[in-house]
Amino acid sequence: MDYVYNGEYVKNTVTIDGVTYPSSEFANLSQLVPVAQVPTLTYTQTIEFHEGSVVDGEWVTFTVREKTDEEKLAVIRTKRDTLLAETDFYALSDVTMSDEMATYRQALRDMPATADLDNPVYPTKP
Repeated sequence: MDYVYNGEYVKNTVTIDGVTYPSSEFANLSQLVPVAQVPTLTYTQTIEFHEGSVVDGEWVTFTVREKTDEEKLAVIRTKRDTLLAETDFYALSDVTMSDEMATYRQALRDMPATADLDNPVYPTKP
């Protein structure tokens, strides 16, 4: 567990009113504020970090929010581009591309227009 004292993170020791306390005693010091742990996010969420403040007794340096449609689409495009790049060699002039691979690659190129932004399903590679 991490802690904050007077808006500053404390690591191994903290000095309060001239007394130095080791980290093993941090949990017993009421002057220290525990730092909120970063939560596990869903696909549709993102974190925005900020300076920090106390929320419900914990020092919080982030806000969880829902991604915008543009942000979701950017994630889909990035993964789509990676999947396409993995099969680019099939598109070389000296390689014969199967119909299944051509269909797969076309489905990937069509993804941004056809994908469910909250639950994208990528085509299966043949």
